[in-house]
Amino acid sequence: MFGTGLAVQPVEGQERLNPVLTMSHEISMDSGGPGRFRGGCGVEKGGVLTQVDKTVMSYCCDRGRSVTWGVNGGLPSVPHGVWINKGTSDEKYLGATFSNVPVRSGDTFTRPSAGGGGFGDPLERSAEAVLEDVIDGYVSVGRAERDYGVVIKMNDPDLDDYEIDSERTAKAREWIRAHRREWLETAPEDIATQYRDGKLDVLDVIRRYGVVLDWGTGDLLKKSTEQYRESMRKRSSDYWS
Repeated sequence: MFGTGLAVQPVEGQERLNPVLTMSHEISMDSGGPGRFRGGCGVEKGGVLTQVDKTVMSYCCDRGRSVTWGVNGGLPSVPHGVWINKGTSDEKYLGATFSNVPVRSGDTFTRPSAGGGGFGDPLERSAEAVLEDVIDGYVSVGRAERDYGVVIKMNDPDLDDYEIDSERTAKAREWIRAHRREWLETAPEDIATQYRDGKLDVLDVIRRYGVVLDWGTGDLLKKSTEQYRESMRKRSSDYWS
């Protein structure tokens, strides 16, 4: 379904060879790691299984726990991994490496590929460049503020009419600069609890707190978190002014 090495294959050809109807194949917004130079965005692909019988799904990739890090002050991208029936009462996160998972007709799946890590301090990316990222659909308005400290007003999104709030942007960047090092010292157990309670999303968990979880259950992966925080200090926070 996905192709060797996630190569882009014609959807029509895949649908003729496999009992799968592709429902989405698009650039994944906010997947590029924030930085003075933003990481490239990943691609999300998903579909629905049609006429299958005695079928299993297997997948082998990476970046479920070792999320692509940023360098020289940049921030990470997004966790990789396959979801089955996401958004339903039957949803399940399968991760980035699994095999022989039974599936049935009508099951849906989605797989967001990891984007590239950011290069350089995201607070040094010009507000105008972040605005262009928002207009192009690479960065959401919400993550523009949370990751880059750039506050953008949506006047008319249908006409790509956005506006930078310069005063609020200056304050947001000052606030991030004052607090971001202490985020990496927050108790990981508290972050895991807030994620399970829906108070933090996956990008906050990874980019602000350097915490790695089982993204389906929200259980803390303690050793992975320790290793990841060490990586973020070495590659990111040590470069922040």
